[in-house]
Amino acid sequence: MCVIMSSQNVKTEVLNRLRNVKGHVTGIERMVEENQPCSSVLIQLSAIRASIEKIGMYILENNAVECLCDKKHLPDDKQKIEQIVKQMLSFLK
Repeated sequence: MCVIMSSQNVKTEVLNRLRNVKGHVTGIERMVEENQPCSSVLIQLSAIRASIEKIGMYILENNAVECLCDKKHLPDDKQKIEQIVKQMLSFLK
């Protein structure tokens, strides 16, 4: 089984990014309550969507190899998996 946040540094970074998004959502709620223009709200929603996608990429980048490899894999297998993950991330960015 893959532990999604095996590194404390990765876990801290993900939590900080999620808290930032939460604050951003609160700001958008305030914009809606204050009847701000739809175009402004949509721009902010787009920014949140981009932030969420970056968080997902960060998690993939920092945990994919550990999730795909277990102790049974040979070092050669791990290198191949690392290369595939790098190629996938490069394509997705």
